Amino acid sequence: MKFGEITHFLTGVAIPVFSLKTADNCGIGEFLDLIKFGVWCKKVDIDIIQILPVNDTGGDSSPYNALSAFALHPVFIGLNRLNDGHLDWDDEFTTEIEETAALMNPLQKVSYPEINAFKLSMLKRIYLFNKDRLANNVDLSEWIESTPWLKTYCVYRVLKDLNSQCSWKDWQQMRDPSRQNIESFWHSHPDEVKFYAWVQFELESQLLLTCRSLTDLGLKLKGDIPIMINEDSADVWGERQNFKLDVRAGAPPDMFSEKGQNWGFPCYSWRTMAKDGYTWWKARLEQASKFYHAYRIDHVLGFFRIWQIPQKDNSGVLGHFDPAAHILKSDLIKAGFDERRIESLLEPVFTKSYLRSFFGNNSEYVINKYFLQTSDGNYNFSDSLSNERSIAALHEDQYLKDKLLELYWDRVLVESANKDEHYQPTWFHYKTRTYNNLHDEEKRKLKELVDGCWHVQDSVWKENGRNLLKMMADSTDMLVCAEDLGAVPPCVPLVLEDLGILGLRVERWSREYHKQFAPYIDTNDYPRLSVASPSVHDTSTLRGWWEELNWDRNQYYSLLKMTEPCPQYLTTELSAMVIKRNLGGNSLITIFPLQDYLSLYYNLRTAHPDEERVNVPGTISSKNWSYRMKDSVEFLMNYNEYNLYLKSLIDERRHRKLT
Repeated sequence: MKFGEITHFLTGVAIPVFSLKTADNCGIGEFLDLIKFGVWCKKVDIDIIQILPVNDTGGDSSPYNALSAFALHPVFIGLNRLNDGHLDWDDEFTTEIEETAALMNPLQKVSYPEINAFKLSMLKRIYLFNKDRLANNVDLSEWIESTPWLKTYCVYRVLKDLNSQCSWKDWQQMRDPSRQNIESFWHSHPDEVKFYAWVQFELESQLLLTCRSLTDLGLKLKGDIPIMINEDSADVWGERQNFKLDVRAGAPPDMFSEKGQNWGFPCYSWRTMAKDGYTWWKARLEQASKFYHAYRIDHVLGFFRIWQIPQKDNSGVLGHFDPAAHILKSDLIKAGFDERRIESLLEPVFTKSYLRSFFGNNSEYVINKYFLQTSDGNYNFSDSLSNERSIAALHEDQYLKDKLLELYWDRVLVESANKDEHYQPTWFHYKTRTYNNLHDEEKRKLKELVDGCWHVQDSVWKENGRNLLKMMADSTDMLVCAEDLGAVPPCVPLVLEDLGILGLRVERWSREYHKQFAPYIDTNDYPRLSVASPSVHDTSTLRGWWEELNWDRNQYYSLLKMTEPCPQYLTTELSAMVIKRNLGGNSLITIFPLQDYLSLYYNLRTAHPDEERVNVPGTISSKNWSYRMKDSVEFLMNYNEYNLYLKSLIDERRHRKLT
């Protein structure tokens, strides 16, 4: 969908679809609930509704762990709205839907497993009840034939059902299918595959109706395109050539994670994708453009360079950037490093005395079991400990495994994936025992090689990012926004500005870290081509942030020109000040999570700010991805006093001159 001309500063609201609560849904937000929510947005002059990804994730409640980059999630379908005359209907369906809604709607959190199972079960019953009618449905048949990704997805979903939802890597058959295999299965299992096709047909119909209704209201819908795709997905299963399964995507170590992050997703084979003009990515964006006026590129830094981790490692410690400048073996030899020295930079080598001091009383047991003596009398790891997973699998106490990992990470260089004799320094190479045991001249020469790589690194990333993002920006009429958080290379803002892509400014992290006390950047100094927000789905809400311990609350409070003592909790007056500070900034778009808007009135808040949080990164909990509105959309629509107040705040921004 075309975003259209921007004539004023825009204001948005971020809300996961699953969080919506209306009188019509069944314990979880549904696509059509966005229409009623849009009516409320129109009342308060909100311009944009931003949602999280809505792709099919199967039994996983995380919207970033999709089984398909194209298929929509059945959990968002409005079951009771299928009874509009285009299907045969049994009164028992209505009764069961109403009974389930009566059980699920009063719950404070989304009960994802129960709702997902109920909806799939009910959809199968409705499908079987209409099977003969659907066999002759011309619209459905034409849609199936015009949807190129559909057959692969449906066959994959049926095979997962037949294999008890196991990953395709554990299937006995059809692990590596050809197009002919998929086509044959489609024709040999017509009832099973067409069930999933029909569900997608109905989901797309409901979402398209939603988008048209929002457009008629003058609202824009902003979607979210995750950068990565689950290995256990229809896309990786059916389009294997586009992915590198020997490496995983993640992030290098930083102040928040000393071991880095391993997201578990396979990396893209950009070189392969380039050969066919990035067909898969363009098709993915074209599908999204059916529904969205704008989209958020998740982790845009990954399009410049991604942190690649060996598939058999659990942490991000020994990853490396791709693409990247490299240190060649010939460079090392030219600098005076011989073959044995180079091997010691790649594979840790230890003296027996060092291992004895490191492991103490357990040293003889550990050395005999997990190390091999080399020809020069030193020791390296035995073949059985060739990666982090093999260490994690040992039947030893955690203390010993942690000690072995510490030695395993003692590497100065790692070999780049699929590039023999091309090396990159490990993230903490300068802290390793091996590096610090080098002679001063060796350290100097190695530092020169490392610095030489970093000197040209930004230009390598700039070229890669520009090529990929230009392809994406040119593929549709959607407005492109980027999540450019983290350690941002200098080339990133330059490329985004050049391509007209909006960056992201999250207030709590938008600071001048190179200055004393890391002062907050004035929102008036944010780039015009940016989206500003005080919080996002992976952070605490505005209330939660204010009430957190160990942050410089007083420093921020002084920005609000307040002189009295800083309160430990977020009053409604303080909430209004923070919201006004963001609304008054220079960013073209300001988007607040709904929870932050609701913090303006005490009676709209939950009892505790933790109840408002959508996700805590790096944790697995039933609380993640289960936030649900405390009050219904209908309640908000009729809360005139609050709506008039919120509208007055937003209209101050709307009426500012856009120069």
